Amino acid sequence: MIFNEIWYALFLIPAVIVFHLVPVRWRPWVLVLAGTAFYGYYARVFLVLIAVEIVFVWLLTREIQQQKWMFGFALAITLGALGYFKYRNMLVLTGAGLADLLGWHYSPAVSQLVLPLAISFFTFEFVHYLVDCRKGTIPPHHLVDFLAFAMFFPTMVAGPIKRFQDFHPRVAGARLNAGDLSGGFSRILVGLLRKIVIADTLDFWTRNMVGEVHIMTGPTLWLAIFAYSLKIYMDFAGYSDIAIGSARLFGIKVPENFLQPYFKRNIAEFWKAWHVSLYKWIVDYVFIPLGGSRCSTRRAIFNTLVAMSASGLWHGAAWNFVIWGFYHGLLLSGYRVFRQSKLAFVPKSRAGRLAAGAASTALTFFLVTVGWLFFVMPVEALAVAIPKMFWPW
Repeated sequence: MIFNEIWYALFLIPAVIVFHLVPVRWRPWVLVLAGTAFYGYYARVFLVLIAVEIVFVWLLTREIQQQKWMFGFALAITLGALGYFKYRNMLVLTGAGLADLLGWHYSPAVSQLVLPLAISFFTFEFVHYLVDCRKGTIPPHHLVDFLAFAMFFPTMVAGPIKRFQDFHPRVAGARLNAGDLSGGFSRILVGLLRKIVIADTLDFWTRNMVGEVHIMTGPTLWLAIFAYSLKIYMDFAGYSDIAIGSARLFGIKVPENFLQPYFKRNIAEFWKAWHVSLYKWIVDYVFIPLGGSRCSTRRAIFNTLVAMSASGLWHGAAWNFVIWGFYHGLLLSGYRVFRQSKLAFVPKSRAGRLAAGAASTALTFFLVTVGWLFFVMPVEALAVAIPKMFWPW
């Protein structure tokens, strides 16, 4: 029941109708039941895993204020589940590679683990919930309220990443009105056009990019990576549009996720507009706890590199994703240093400002597009693609 299937529409509309017809006190239960059906349809047995984890997290937060050690315990279990299912094979294969470099013969047994649907999104929302409960910024509530938050199916598999204290009051306060209906359906339509018409069409240019990298020429690779740059945006933004539009049909507002990122003038502005909810999560729960930017430049650069590498790792269990995140950390750090240097200036004339803005926008788009190489290609393919594209002679 993925968003661009007809079954999703046949599921969404009855769920919206029931949500608005029942008494307000029953609304959380409608969201829980609808989310359970949605997740169970795809994930089957993993529904039990997610349900147990939800209840486990909620129970431990009842004692976090009194028993501080429970916060670390709950965080370890939550991140441990993600690590086991998503990153176990990556760590095992990395260990085997290091052993080979040292001359040790080690043949690990790689398990055929099935990745539970949306476990990355669940984990990030659980971590937010645990941290904010510990801070005391989440108001008292019942288990069903947390269940409704975690199992809200429009944002379950594609984001945006929600915050409980924003979401919870919107459930009871939701009202059916013409603006939400028209806005929700039009947003869903935009998302479907982005996903089906544009992203899936561009897939023709990108689907074999990795498998055929050995026979592709440099110009063909450039064409493919620019096509991929547009495709991944339309893919991600399209799914977010459908999620945001679906939530609006319930009368529930969730965060925006993509704010025309390819038209931003620098990499910092880009990241404030690309996958906004993820970037804010990384800033709030990784970058700031490390020390943020209110420290020395050297320390701020270190914090940025760690935070963006974590962002890359969240996207996929392979080292090319870490490289992609680290690359963006370097871009952000470089921009920070540039802003602090004497090289940064603003032209005085209007024409000069327009020209500088256009040039910086084009450069930002180019650098981001080059970065997609690291995102889409495993390390072995990168070793072939980069020389062809940058050193064709």
